[in-house]
Amino acid sequence: MAESQALSATQRSIIPIAAFTANGDLDQLKRALAAGLDAGLTVNEVKEILVQLYAYAGFPRSLNGINTLMTLLDERQAQGITDEAGADASPLPA
Repeated sequence: MAESQALSATQRSIIPIAAFTANGDLDQLKRALAAGLDAGLTVNEVKEILVQLYAYAGFPRSLNGINTLMTLLDERQAQGITDEAGADASPLPA
């Protein structure tokens, strides 16, 4: 695969977040979320990933993922880690 076609570390970190959310494995999801934030995903990007998953994994698992993210963010903040909020999601143009 050509280098220009390879996924970045940030893009690759989305895959385990989606997989562990869909499986409902919250322990592994917490690790994947931390890795994604460390790889450069913003808080709003992660939230959007979890919100979009409700259509595929169901609302309860999506909500569990969001709760796991919020808990992780509180823990990281207590450790002095500041995660970038990022841009808010915007609607598609009409």
